[in-house]
Amino acid sequence: MDERAARPGGELDARSLRYLVAVARERSFTAAAASLQVSQPALSQAIARVEALVGGRLVVRDARGVAREGSPLTPAGQALLADAHRITELLDRALVRARRLAEAGERERLTVGIGTSTPRWVSTRLVEAAQESPELDVVLRHVPWGREVTDLAAGLVDVAFVQLPPGRDPDPRVRAVTVAEVERVAVFARAHPLAAEPSLSIADLDDEPIVDAGSDRDVWLVDPRPSGAAPVVVGPPATTVEEMLAVVATGRAMAITSAAVASAHRSDDIAFVRLRGLEPLRLLLVALADDARPAVADLLASF
Repeated sequence: MDERAARPGGELDARSLRYLVAVARERSFTAAAASLQVSQPALSQAIARVEALVGGRLVVRDARGVAREGSPLTPAGQALLADAHRITELLDRALVRARRLAEAGERERLTVGIGTSTPRWVSTRLVEAAQESPELDVVLRHVPWGREVTDLAAGLVDVAFVQLPPGRDPDPRVRAVTVAEVERVAVFARAHPLAAEPSLSIADLDDEPIVDAGSDRDVWLVDPRPSGAAPVVVGPPATTVEEMLAVVATGRAMAITSAAVASAHRSDDIAFVRLRGLEPLRLLLVALADDARPAVADLLASF
C-alpha cells in the first residue's frame, strides 16, 4: 500500500513540532501554552492534529492535562520529540544564518567566533585571507567562554575558535582542525614574590591561593596536583577572563590561564610567568559537522 494514501490529510509543520517540544518541557498544556504565548485550545488542537497524522497518542493525558510523573510523552511521542529537537534547531539556525547573509548583499559572509583567549594572530590571518577573495567577507564576533558550539548550533557564527583542554575530544557536533598549541601560564599581582620568576612548576604553586574557575576547573586549577596537594581555592568562580584578572590584581589569589590571554592582557599591575611540565591546550577552528558550504571548508583548510 502507498504510505501516502494511508496517511490522514495534512502535513507536519514546524509550529506543531515546537508545540510538542514545549509540552514535553513544561509537562502541562497550560504551562506550555503560556511559554509559547498561545491559547491552550490552540495548543491542544495542534497536538491533536499531529496525533491524527501519526495515528496514535503522543501525549499521556490525565485529569490535569498532562501526566506530571515521569515522561509526559508516549513512546511515539518520544520518538517524534527526538527528531523535533533537531528539526527546529536546524530551522532556527537556517533562518538566523540567512538573515545574517542577507545583510552582506551579493558577497558571501562568514562570521568567525572569537573569544578572549583567541590569539590575535589567528583571527588576523583569517581576515587577511578573506581580503584576497573578492567574493567573501569575514567578520569577527565575540563568543562568551564556553558558548562556541552553542552559538554555532544557533547559527550565530559559522566557524569558531575553541580552546580544547588536554586529553579531551572535540564536541561530536563539529569538525575541527588544530590551529596551534597554547601553553598555560601563571598570573600574579605584580608585587607577588613569585611574579619575577622566569618560570615555575606546579609544585611551586601548591600553597598559593588560586582563583576558582567557572568551567574546566581541573584544567585551570590543575586539580589533582602531581604532589597530591589540594588547590587552595578562592571563590566565587570567575566566569570571564576579566573577572579572573581583576581578582588577581587585588593580590587575593593567583590564577592559571593561557599564553594567549597573557599576550592580550599585559598591564602594570599583573605579571605572567611560564609554567613548566604542563601539557598544552589545543586551539581548534571548528564548524558544524553538517555544514557543507565550500567557503567553510576552505576556511578550515586555510590552517
